[in-house]
Amino acid sequence: MLRLRQPQESLWDHLLPPQARTLSEELATVDALLSDERCFEPYRQRFHTRTGRPTVPVEQFLRLMYLKHRYTLGYETLVREVADSLHWRRFCHIALDATVPHPTTLSKLVRKYGPEVLHDLNTVLMRKARDRKLLRGRKLRVDTTVIQAPIEHPTDIGLLDDGVRVITRTVKRLQTAGAAVRTAFRDRTRTIKRALRVVGQTLRKRTGDAKAAVEAQTARVLRVARQVVRQAERIKENSRRAVQQLDARTGRAIRQGRHQLTAMLTLTRRVMAQTEQRLQGIRSIPDRLVSVFDPEARPICRGKLSAKTEFGYKALVTETEERLITHYEVHMGNPADSGLLGPAFAAHVHVVDRTPAVAATDRGFGSKTNEAFLTEQGVSKISLPYPGRRSEQRRAHERQRWFRRQQRWRAGQEATISLGSRKYRWRHSRLRGDAGADIWLGWGVLTYNLGRMITLEAARA
Repeated sequence: MLRLRQPQESLWDHLLPPQARTLSEELATVDALLSDERCFEPYRQRFHTRTGRPTVPVEQFLRLMYLKHRYTLGYETLVREVADSLHWRRFCHIALDATVPHPTTLSKLVRKYGPEVLHDLNTVLMRKARDRKLLRGRKLRVDTTVIQAPIEHPTDIGLLDDGVRVITRTVKRLQTAGAAVRTAFRDRTRTIKRALRVVGQTLRKRTGDAKAAVEAQTARVLRVARQVVRQAERIKENSRRAVQQLDARTGRAIRQGRHQLTAMLTLTRRVMAQTEQRLQGIRSIPDRLVSVFDPEARPICRGKLSAKTEFGYKALVTETEERLITHYEVHMGNPADSGLLGPAFAAHVHVVDRTPAVAATDRGFGSKTNEAFLTEQGVSKISLPYPGRRSEQRRAHERQRWFRRQQRWRAGQEATISLGSRKYRWRHSRLRGDAGADIWLGWGVLTYNLGRMITLEAARA
């Protein structure tokens, strides 16, 4: 059952001295912004059930997550710090005689509420900033960045090791629960560990035969992985009977184990197929799997000479002249920037409720199609530099003073992305999957916008 607010304070809260009941200026401003009834509407629309156990009050959850991303705390550290601080308890609306929500409860709620709620919350926050005249939205700048997935640098032999290790662990869990006990399964993880050790020693030697030695060990691990997959398939088939024969609780655990085993076998087969292609000399593999733990992550090269290939997701951010982020998107893979401007512009106009007079982007968005689209939308000053070779007329257009001035203003968005990456950890998601990266960026953007609104309020005062 969804709870929006904490019913009432305890008697002990009223006995506190005024110094303990007074929040800092930052926390008081955030508390006032999050107390708006519109902040509860996204939760009320999607989670309006009145059955089941009461959830953590939404007002507590929002404030706890703000503190987590504001100070880059883990769930356990967050709960411990809030439990020890009178001011943080008061900010989170947690009574003195009440317990702070458990870390696992918070982590589950983050996934349960999903990314759509965060997009709606950011829209509510931006409209509140517009009502307070903190947001004008006369200028718009758009840029993209990369959200790195929580994975290691992928190698063929490393991916095979991950797949075999998880399959072995899942099979052992099934057999311990009483499923397919008489079906033979050999643990080959030690063999793969020895092969990984040989690869590490070979690469440290830096000889010309290193590549051949690595490919030989990779082929060896590939053969072992085929054997493990065949045996795990028999385990999966023979464990089907145990679901009906054992009690309900054990049967549920076996069903869950079989589901996990099926998913990991599918991913391991993909890794085996692309490893075979690599051993045959095929280097370009479309939709190459880079992690069995985060299958949706993709290799992304940002097109800069100094930038290395990163593994994760592409994020787009729209920003106004007040440095408030009105809209953000997370995309799988590395789609071209030129095709992302239209939907991002429409989302920005929907949030701000006005068409900007100025729009500035980098060369990735520059195209005649995008320029014509912005002209149709009523943008008077369009600063979109074209990539590649340009005509003399186009070069003269881009050398105009107003064009270069807007490009200098556009470059300031790099500072916003850098600040978000350093202070709010935008660049390194701790949640897996496309939805996880969207949730991680959403909380980071929400926390950043709250801090920016505090700065704007203080400047106006």
